[in-house]
Amino acid sequence: MNLVKYILVGLLLITGYHAMGVSVGLTAVNSRVGDDVTLPCNNVIHSNCSSTTWLYAQSIHQELVQLVNNSHRNEKITMGSDCSLHIHKVSTADAGSYTCRQIIHGTQRGADAVVYLSLLTVVPLNDLMPGSNMTLRCLLYTYGGPGQCNKQPFNSLTLRWVNDTGTDLQGDPRYQIHASSCDSTLTTELQWTDNNRKWKCQLADKGEVKVSQSYSSTFPDRSPTTAGIVSGVAVFGAVCVAVVVMVIIKRRAGNQKETSHSKTCDSETYATIDYLTTQQAEKGKLETYIFSEYATITEHTLKH
Repeated sequence: MNLVKYILVGLLLITGYHAMGVSVGLTAVNSRVGDDVTLPCNNVIHSNCSSTTWLYAQSIHQELVQLVNNSHRNEKITMGSDCSLHIHKVSTADAGSYTCRQIIHGTQRGADAVVYLSLLTVVPLNDLMPGSNMTLRCLLYTYGGPGQCNKQPFNSLTLRWVNDTGTDLQGDPRYQIHASSCDSTLTTELQWTDNNRKWKCQLADKGEVKVSQSYSSTFPDRSPTTAGIVSGVAVFGAVCVAVVVMVIIKRRAGNQKETSHSKTCDSETYATIDYLTTQQAEKGKLETYIFSEYATITEHTLKH
């Protein structure tokens, strides 16, 4: 008798939950920023979706707002023929709770079908240059908030960093990885061989990879070839200055005052040298003079 009583009470509770629209189940969808996403509706009553309405809340602190129904659609959010919700090119602002609700003649029918959408993103925290440290942040946006995976149904989610071949970077001395819940940063010193390399962050649920997001480290146009050209210009300038300095010393030794017009390093360099004729000039004055002539010659050479 007591067993029958308990069964009847359980049935009444379930019926009450359905009548009040309380969700008896939920679905978790994990995706990447920039993807197109489809959220299923698991409580469809009318196959033509005439009773279906989708509602949304970005976080647990916000109330549900209506997104779309069978008569209201937009370019970013549409309802499919099976009453599922399609979101075009999701952004971090689209993470949150989506509720598929059935309303007939202004009254909710059945329980809500809730879908939690979580979005994975990888962003650099600094400029990328060879020889400098690169820090990438992998962050999962959930209904609980950015990087919050400490509650159901997110507490089984984990993040990990892998290279192009899928090898786990955790434990590699070249990388420093710091993780907290669903928020992980990777730091490493960039090398020239890292240009256009992909760094991948994987989201796993109980060890099974659900989705991953990659970031390519692309350097500005400062290749070794460009660096060689700049170095060549510097060497050219140094050679020209060395020639002028030798001329200055030679002419100064003869106590001459002349104007020289020289063609050096296949580029015309004009230098008017007013040599001191007294023997009382200090060494510091001569060095200052040479530096001044170097600046003038270098500027003229680069312009031509």
